[in-house]
Amino acid sequence: MAAPESAGTDAHRPRALSLRRTLLLGILLPVFAFLLINTVVLYRQALAAADTAYDRTLLATAKSLGEQLRVTGTGSELRVESTLLYSALEAFEADNRSRIFYRVSGLQGELVSGFENLPPGRSDIPQKNLYAALVNFYDDEYLGVPVRMAVLLQPVSGVYEQGMATIQVAETLELRETLARQILIDTLWRQAALVLVIALVVVFVVQRATQPVRALSQALGMRSENDLSPLPTEGAPRELLPLLDATNQHMQRLSHLLEHQKRFVRDTSHQLRTPLAVLKTQVQSAQRGDVEPRQALDEIGHTVERATEL
Repeated sequence: MAAPESAGTDAHRPRALSLRRTLLLGILLPVFAFLLINTVVLYRQALAAADTAYDRTLLATAKSLGEQLRVTGTGSELRVESTLLYSALEAFEADNRSRIFYRVSGLQGELVSGFENLPPGRSDIPQKNLYAALVNFYDDEYLGVPVRMAVLLQPVSGVYEQGMATIQVAETLELRETLARQILIDTLWRQAALVLVIALVVVFVVQRATQPVRALSQALGMRSENDLSPLPTEGAPRELLPLLDATNQHMQRLSHLLEHQKRFVRDTSHQLRTPLAVLKTQVQSAQRGDVEPRQALDEIGHTVERATEL
C-alpha cells in the first residue's frame, strides 16, 4: 500500500529548477532586453540622422527660393515678388516618392507664390541652430499627409527698401521613413546575429561550467549502496569544494554509524547464541521425555526470560 502513496507524492512534488536553464535565462534575458532597447534607440537615431540629412536639402530649396525674391514699389505699395516656377523645384526632389510644397509670404504675411493652403509657418527660431540661417524645422501635416517643414526668414531688398520675407518648404516623409526602416532592418540583422553568437557562447560556457556537477551526479549514481568512500576533490571547481567536503563528512559519519550497527548486531547475536542453544537443548530434552513436562516448561520459560532481558 506504500507504493501508490509514494507515487502520488512524487506526482505532486514541485518541478525542480534546472541550473542550466536558470543560468541561460539569467544571462540571455537581460542581453535580449538590452539589445531590444538598443534597437529602439538606434531607430530613433536613424530617424534623427535622416532628418538632419534631408533638412539640408529643404534649406537649400528655401534658399534657392529666396534668391528669386525682390522688393518692388515704395511706401504703401511696397511688395515682394518671386520669379521662381514650381517646376524648378523638381531638381531638389530626391526621387518620385517624395513631394515638395512651398509658400512664400511677403513683408505683411501676404501670399507671394506657392501653395495658398499650406499651414502658416512657425516663426520661433531656435536659439541654437546648426545652420547659418534663420530657419526652423519641425514636423507638420499638409492635406492629411505628414510632412517635414522648413521655415526660413529671408532678408530681401530693393533699390530703396528692404524687409523680411518668410519662405516655407514642406516635404513628405517617404524617403526619410524608408531610410530609417532600412537602417533598422540592417541593425536587426546585426542584432540577431549578435544574439545568436551570445546564445551559443552562453550555452557552451554553461555546459562547461555544469560539467563537474553532472560528472559528480553520474559518479554517485554508479556507486553501490554500501560504498561510502569519500568523493574525490582533485580538479573540482572551487564553488563545489564546500559541497564535496560536507558530503564527505556526512558519508564519514554514516560509515561510523553503520560500523557501530554492525558491531551491535555481532555482539547481540553472540549474546543470544547461548540462550538459544540452551533453549534448543531443553526443547529436545522435553521431546525425548528426559524431564517432566512441568519442569521442562519452567526451564524453557526461564531461558526465554533471560533472552528477553538481552
